[in-house]
Amino acid sequence: MKRNALLGLLLLAILCSGCGFGKMVTKYPEVSITLDDQDLETKAGQVAYTIKGAIPPKYMKKKATMVLTPTLKVDGQNVTPPFTTITLKGEKAKGEGTTISYKKGGTFTKSGTFTFKDEYDMAEIVAPATAQLKKKSTTLNPEKILGEGISNTSSRVGFQPTLANDNSKGTSFLYAPHNYQTEYIGKTATIYFDLNSSNMNWSNKYNKSAAAKDSIKAFQKFMNEGQIINKVIISGWASPEGEESNNQGLSERRFEQGKKWFENQYDQYLKAYAKANKIKMKDLKRPVFEYVNNAKGEDWDGFEAAIAQSNIAQKNQILNVVHSQSNNALREQKIREMTDIYPEIADVILPPLRRAEMSLVCQKHETYTNEELIRLVKSNPSAFSVNERLYAASVSNDLAEQEQIYLALINDRNTEGDWRAYNDLGALKLNSYYTTGNTQDLDDAINYLNKAAAISPNNGVILNNLALAQFYKGDLAAARESFNASKNASSNAVNQDEALGVFNIMDGNYDTALQMIGSGSCNYNAALVQLLNKDYNACQQTLNCITNPDAKTYYLKAVLAARLKDETALYSNLGAAINIDSTYKKTAKRDAEFKKYRHTDTFKNLVK
Repeated sequence: MKRNALLGLLLLAILCSGCGFGKMVTKYPEVSITLDDQDLETKAGQVAYTIKGAIPPKYMKKKATMVLTPTLKVDGQNVTPPFTTITLKGEKAKGEGTTISYKKGGTFTKSGTFTFKDEYDMAEIVAPATAQLKKKSTTLNPEKILGEGISNTSSRVGFQPTLANDNSKGTSFLYAPHNYQTEYIGKTATIYFDLNSSNMNWSNKYNKSAAAKDSIKAFQKFMNEGQIINKVIISGWASPEGEESNNQGLSERRFEQGKKWFENQYDQYLKAYAKANKIKMKDLKRPVFEYVNNAKGEDWDGFEAAIAQSNIAQKNQILNVVHSQSNNALREQKIREMTDIYPEIADVILPPLRRAEMSLVCQKHETYTNEELIRLVKSNPSAFSVNERLYAASVSNDLAEQEQIYLALINDRNTEGDWRAYNDLGALKLNSYYTTGNTQDLDDAINYLNKAAAISPNNGVILNNLALAQFYKGDLAAARESFNASKNASSNAVNQDEALGVFNIMDGNYDTALQMIGSGSCNYNAALVQLLNKDYNACQQTLNCITNPDAKTYYLKAVLAARLKDETALYSNLGAAINIDSTYKKTAKRDAEFKKYRHTDTFKNLVK
C-alpha cells in the first residue's frame, strides 16, 4: 500500500511539474495542519476550535494560493462544512489570505465556532486542500486528518428527583403540604379561694355557685370518658391587692392545691374504671402527666376585664387611674383607696380573681398507628378532614395506597376543589414516568398538574412539578420559565438554585452553575460541571459520594475514567450504567468520549 501511495504521489508530481506546482505537490506531506485540541467538545451547543498549521521553507510558490477547507465526514460522507475556510498565499499572490514566505515558510492559526448537530459525535475531522497558480488548480494529497468525534457531554444535564415533602429545594417531585396538625380538645374547672388563703373552702360562695359546680361536673365527665391526657395546665391566680411578692407566693400555693385536687379526681376515676372492668388497682398503670405551672400572680387582666364589664358608673375613670400608674405597687395602693369609695370592687370584682383553673389538654382523636390511620382513611374517608387524609397518604410507603387516597379526594364532591390532591397525583405520575419511562404517566402527570394550577395559580410547588414534566417532555424553554416562576411564586415558593444552575450549564456558564448547585454537594450536576471544568479530582470525589447512583451517574463515571485513561474503571462503570439502562449501549457506541477505546474487545462486548 505504501509503495502504491508513493507511486501515486510521484505520478502526480510528474503530471503537475509542467503546471508549475512542482514541489507543492510532492512536499505536501511535510505541511503540518492540526487541531490545537483534538478532543473537541460542545459548550452551550457550540463547538469552539483552533486550527494551526506550519508551512515548510521553500514550499509556497510566490504567486500560488492554497485553500484549506476543514470539514466533517459523517459515515464517510462530507457534511456542510461548519469550519471557516483558510486561505494561504505566496508573497506575490493577489487577494485575501495569510501570506507565507517562500524562503522561510510560515505558520497560521484560525479559530472559530459552529453549532453542534447530533450526527457530529462520530464525525471524522478532515482538511482537504487545493492549490492554485495562475489559472491552474490541483488537489493536494493526502487529505489531512485532524481528529475524530465531537463530545457532547455538556448536554448530559439531568435531575435525580425523588418524591419529597420538603419544598425548601426544587428538582424533586414535590408533594403539597398536608397542613395536618394534631388537634386538641380540653376542659377547664375553676376553684375559688378566700382572701389571702390557699386552702380549699367549698363553702366559698363562688364555689357554691351553679357555674362553678357545672364546670367541675363537666370536667369530671370529660375525664371519665377516658380521654388521652397530653398535659394538665394549672393556673393559680391572686387578686391584685396586697404585696405583689405575697400574691405571687399565694398563686403558687393555689397551683399546688389545684394539682392536688386534680390528682384526687383522677384517682377516683381510676378506682371507678378498675371496678367497672374488674381490674385490681395495682394492675392499673397510672400515667405520668405533664403539668404546666401557670402560677400567674396578680390577675391584672382579669381585674380590668371585670371592671369594664361591671355596672360601676365611673369604671372608665377607675381604669384610667390604674393605667396611669408606673408600677404594680402604686396600682395596688390606688385599688385599696378605691375600695373605700367603690365597695363593689371589694365585694364583686376582686373575689372571683382568687382562683385556680385546672385545664385538661387532650388529643381530639384517638392515637392511631400509621397503619391504623391509613386503613381508617381508606375505609371511611368522610370521617376525616382533607388535611388528615393527606397526612395519612404522606405516612404511607405504598405508592398505590397513596394514589388511592388522592383519587378518593378528587372524586369526592366535598374535597374536589383542593389543589393538593391533584398536585400529589401529578407527582406520583412523574415519579412513575421517571422510574419506568412510560410516556402515558408523563401525560397523566401534566394533566393533573394543570388541574392543580387552575385551582391554585402561581403556586411554587405545582410550578416545580410542571417544570420537571416540561423538562422530560423536551420543552426546555418552558421548563426554565416554570422553574423561575416557582422560585418567585406568591405561594409555596421553592428554592430553585440547582435547577437554574442546570440551565447555566446548558448556557455554558459553568462557574455560575457550580456556585448555584454547590461544589460541595453530592450531586450529579455538580460532578458534571466539575468534569466540564476539567477539575477531575473534585468530579471524582463528588461522584463517589452520591449515595444512590443511577445509570446516568455510572455513565458519567465512565466518561471521567476515559478522560483519566483508567480503562478498568471505564469498563466497570459503563457496564453498571448499561445494566441499569440498556439504552446506554447505543449512546456509548457513538460517544466521542470513548473514541480511544471503541475498538477494544471489552468495549465491543459491552455495547454489542
